[in-house]
Amino acid sequence: MNTRSALHTGRKAAIAATLALGLGLATDKPAEALTIMLNFVAAPTIDRAGVASVPETFASWGFTGMSITDIRNATLAAVQNHYLGYPSFATNAQSPLPAGYELNINFEWSNGNTAPTNGDTEWYTMAIGDANPNVGFLGQACLGCVRNSAGVSSVANGTIFGSTLTDSIAGLLSLATNNQQRINLLAGTVTHEIGHGLSLVHPSGQAPNPGESLWSVMATGASPSLMPSIERTKDRDFSYAEFATLIQTVGLRQVAVIPEPGTWLLMALGLVAVGVQARRVAPARQRQAEPALA
Repeated sequence: MNTRSALHTGRKAAIAATLALGLGLATDKPAEALTIMLNFVAAPTIDRAGVASVPETFASWGFTGMSITDIRNATLAAVQNHYLGYPSFATNAQSPLPAGYELNINFEWSNGNTAPTNGDTEWYTMAIGDANPNVGFLGQACLGCVRNSAGVSSVANGTIFGSTLTDSIAGLLSLATNNQQRINLLAGTVTHEIGHGLSLVHPSGQAPNPGESLWSVMATGASPSLMPSIERTKDRDFSYAEFATLIQTVGLRQVAVIPEPGTWLLMALGLVAVGVQARRVAPARQRQAEPALA
């Protein structure tokens, strides 16, 4: 085999290895997720249980330097962090989440009961607004209707499965002293009610979790949790047991694909072949360039 053919063969091996790596990544692409829409209602809305809500402007909430869009984005980010930012076993030995994975769920916010823009065809809505009339509780959602213990939904696509009631939450604003605590009050309730739709129930008292409070985000001030209201201003999180339930009901998707050792080996061999042949070609070209001695 001449040097040009050998070099060509080495390059083909490297290309084949690269293609194999690409195919390995493609086969690990997660299945389509479900999306929960956070509907900051722009018009009167009625959820599945008959709870009606109307728009909330947050003008009386005491936010400083935050527009209503900022508030909505901050709420969305906090909810996403609860569900998609949970620490894995790699950084927290108590976590049930394997390294390189996250829950197979997405979130968006909207001003109406509209489908998500991310392409997910399965979606459900959490209404966020003032109750009309006031009902005296912070929110509600149908238990296990979005995902039951078998990971199956029992409601129609697009259903408003629950409501987060901002007029009742506003009754706790005297406990909050800054923007972050106000967002915690709102986002914690949204996360809590979505959790009910995914089969989570109220815990009996405190529960180990990676958040700022000894009470999980699914705890309530009433029985059986009996959580002090001040805890709602903290960045609470799911308990390890609660997150294990979410893994069962929602499922996981891979977020950091690690190629198989064989794929890395194939690619390495291809690159080595290119390097070896390149080193062989260089002396040959040098000899051809040298003048003949008389």
